[in-house]
Formats: sequence, C-alpha cells, structure tokens
Amino acid sequence: MPPVWRHSLAAALLVVVANTANAMPPEDAATLLKTATAFQQQGDYAHCIPILRRMIQTSPRNYVANLWLGEDLILIGSARDALTPLQVASKARPEDGTAQIYLAEAFTRLGDFSMTAEALNSARARSGETEQFLVAWARFCLNRFSALGSSLHSIKGGEGTELRFEAAGLPEGNEGRESLLRQSANADPGQRGIWGELGLAQLETGKLSQAQESLIEAQRRDPQGAETLRLEALFAAALHRWSDADKQLSELGARSPTELKRELAFWPRSLVPGPEVTATVWNCLRNRAVPCPLTSAQPQGGEGLSARDLYAEGRWEQLVALPAVRSSADSLWRGVALAKTGDCPRAIPSLESGSRADLRAAGFWLKVCYASEIEQTAGRLRTNQDEAAVHELNGDVMMQLHGDAQAAQKQYAEALKSRREDPRLLAKLADAYMRLGDAAQAKTAAQSALALDPHETSALQTLALTAMSERDYAEALGPLKQLMADSPKNSWTQVQLGVAYGQLGHPEEALHYLGPELSAGYPDPKGALHAVLASALRKMGRDVEAKKAAAEATRLARLSLESGEQGNSDAPH
Repeated sequence: MPPVWRHSLAAALLVVVANTANAMPPEDAATLLKTATAFQQQGDYAHCIPILRRMIQTSPRNYVANLWLGEDLILIGSARDALTPLQVASKARPEDGTAQIYLAEAFTRLGDFSMTAEALNSARARSGETEQFLVAWARFCLNRFSALGSSLHSIKGGEGTELRFEAAGLPEGNEGRESLLRQSANADPGQRGIWGELGLAQLETGKLSQAQESLIEAQRRDPQGAETLRLEALFAAALHRWSDADKQLSELGARSPTELKRELAFWPRSLVPGPEVTATVWNCLRNRAVPCPLTSAQPQGGEGLSARDLYAEGRWEQLVALPAVRSSADSLWRGVALAKTGDCPRAIPSLESGSRADLRAAGFWLKVCYASEIEQTAGRLRTNQDEAAVHELNGDVMMQLHGDAQAAQKQYAEALKSRREDPRLLAKLADAYMRLGDAAQAKTAAQSALALDPHETSALQTLALTAMSERDYAEALGPLKQLMADSPKNSWTQVQLGVAYGQLGHPEEALHYLGPELSAGYPDPKGALHAVLASALRKMGRDVEAKKAAAEATRLARLSLESGEQGNSDAPH
C-alpha cells in the first residue's frame, strides 16, 4: 500500500473527525482515533482494528474510521473484509477518490482486475484527475500490461496474440508488420480477423498472390468480419470493380461508422476512381478535407441481433449501446466494441472480465488499451510540477512498454535527485542497470533499496539474478530465501532456488523446489530447467526419472532451435 495516501490524511485527521457526522462526541472520536494512529504507526493492527470497529459501531458512516479499517484489513491480508468499510467511506465522501484507491488495492489482491479498473476510473473522475490518481492509474496499467505478457506466453496460442500486438505498433505498409502478422496467423490461425488483417498488410506490401490466399482463408473463417469486408473492398477496387467496392465499404459503414472512418483514413489514393464514378463513399475519398456523412451516420440494420451476432458482424456502436452484462462472453464482446470505438477507460474493465472467456482475444485489446492509456497518462503528467513522479513514470514507460533500459535508467536517475530515499525507485534503477549488463551498479542500487526496505521484492530479485549471472549461486541464496519467506508460493522464486541448489550440488533441494513447478507446467522453452532436474535426479540415483527429464530437455531444446527462440531468464548461468 503506497504510504502517500496515509500521509496525505495524517495532518488533517482531527479536523476530519470533528467534521464527520456521527453520534459519538467529537472529543471521544478524536481520542480513539489518536490511539488507533499510535498503534498503527507501530504496525500493531491487532490493537488498532478493534478500536476502529468500535468507532464504526457508534458512528457507522465515519469516513476516517471506515477508510483506515479498510486499509488495515488489506495490510493484514483480509482484502475481502476490507471491501465493505471502504465502500462505506467512498459513499460518505463521494467527492474524494482516496477510498476508491484503497478499493482498487483490495480488488487487485483478490485478483479482480475488472473491479480494480472501475475503482481507479472512479477515483480519477472524483478527483478531477489530479496527479496522485493519474499516477495510480498509470502504474496499474503498466503492471497489468506486463502481467498480460507473461500470461499470454504461458497459454497455447498466446504467442500469436503477442505477435499481433507487436505488429499493431508498426506503420501500415511496413514489411516487418506483414511478417509479424504472418507469424501470428501461423501461431494461432483461429484469431478473429487475423487473416483479413494479414491480407491487408500483404496488399500494402505488394504481395498480391499471398493476399489472395489470405482473403480465401478470411472468407472461410470469418466471412462477416470487418477485416474481411475491408480486404474484399480493396481487391474489388484494385480490379476497378467500383460498384462492388462501394457496396462493401457502404456495408462496412452501415455496421460501424467507426470502422469505415478507419478504413477511409488508410485507403490508397491510387484506388479512388475519377469523377465519372458517382457514389458517396468515392466523394468522401476525393474530398478528404470535407467531413464524410457516412462516418457520422447512425449504424443501419442489425436490429434484434444478439450480442454474439453483433460482435461477429463488427457492429461496435450497437454492441456498446446494449446494457452491460456481467457474463464473461458478453463482457468480452462489449469490451472489444468499446476498444474499437476508442473508449479504452471503459473497455478495460469489460475486457478484464471477458478474459475469463477468452484470454487471447481479450488480451490483445487489453494490451492495446493499456499501452494507449499509459502513453496518454504520461503525456498529461508531463505538465505537472512533480518532476520526480513524471520521470519515474517515463522510466516505467521506457522499460515496460518500449524495452529501452538505457532511457529508463536515465529517467529513474533524474527522479532520484529529489527522492533519494525511495526504495521502490532505487529498485527500478537496479533493474535497469541489470538489463544494461552493469552488474556492479545494479548491486549497489539494489542494496541501497534494501537498506531502506529489506522486503523490496524487485531489489531482491535483482540481487539474485545478478549473482546467478555471475555463477555465484551461494550468493544468490540469500535474496532468494528472503523472497521465499515473503512470498512462499511464488513460482519464479521456487524455480530460481531449484536452479541455484542444483548448481551448488544439492540435488535433494533442487528437486524439492524445481520438480513441482515443472510438473505444474512452469515454462521451460529451451529445456534448461529440465536439464537441471535430470542432473539432480541422476545424482540421487533415480535413473529412470532422470532419463525422462533429460529426454524432455532435449525435446524442448530442439523445438527452440527450430522456432528460432532466443533467451531464457530461467536458464542456469
């Protein structure tokens, strides 16, 4: 829990209590709250929480008591119990977004990222998008963007989604974009719209025969899809079948004016007929500076269609207009429609809920929306007076969104000029140095972070990884054991401990930590982890199991070579 929220309240506590409507005499409320504050500053929640509950029994709508009780319950691991007092606090002061920030933290700990996003959106709206709420939103988006990448890599077909997202960041007509889309379609041929999207990229790069093949596949797999219609329209125009192209573009606009607007923006000027061909869509393309009536019209048709059918036909505006439904599938369809129509803040909660129905489909649009929100929020914060917050966020964007550790390191260093004793910021600087290959600077920054906060997870991970990279496995055990103590069920820590013990010649410990994780499906793309497991089993005399593990290591290594995969942070050094 970020301390800034507690600190921002501490100075005004007694004033708030005096102004809070309740039945308790103000002096009693102030005394109890002062006592609770003293216990809380000592981390004595066992004594603090009963006092806050006593205040709430007498004054059910007491804002501060409910807010602090919610925070304390989160801190002791009772996030679900924290929801009720935080919701009461939120209603008691609807103009203040602080309770919503704590609600977001509770929902995050419960793994409900849909409700986290809703709470943060509410906090931003209530606060007028002041800096601390914008930063909270940006950090949530960054964390989820990063976590989604890990989740997608761990599921079948997830690589296709990641490749498609990477392609989305490249300009139209770019050869790299076409290549990434082709790889995406091969990795997961069942993605909605991928074949039409690939065909469009192939047309843009002059690969007509391949585009024709993609069109056939798009018509087979997704005949009603917007991408299929767009590709059909381009092929018709390329053959000067202007009436067919007009029909397809008009149909696209009738389904979704937003889709038509997007298509017209990228329509090749070479595929616009002369003035002898009369149709509204061609007039729009010949006079691009004039607003096109087709892109501002209401959708036509689709009456009575289910949400599923509206989604299949790309009728985004009509789908958005339907009442929100909490089922996973409906949330997914609505979330995609909101993202397609440019409303990412509302799309994100729906997509997070919809990810339970299809992580790949939801994951693509979540990454698109999170990336967009991160960039926009960073832009709004750049004009703010808190330069440290801006530099830190810029560093996060460089590191997590663009993979530019050098740029991130410079931003974190600037932020530290005014926040020298911020352990989280020091840990980020250490991570940046590690990714740049500067182990000495990484260690120094990580140790500085741990001197301020011995439980700083990122700093502990950096120390462990730098030691592992230098083959100092005994040195790595210290931070890894601390990570295990802080989070006993963390799979990454278990695996790293297994590798370290394996390299130190302790097969029993290596098997203890590594075996269950690999059995549960922990990713091992190059087979290095199975090789460590095989070695440990062999040393323990379990030859049959060792042969199986070695065979699996060989199989995975061969697959890695065939697919051209590079790098594996979990491999022993």
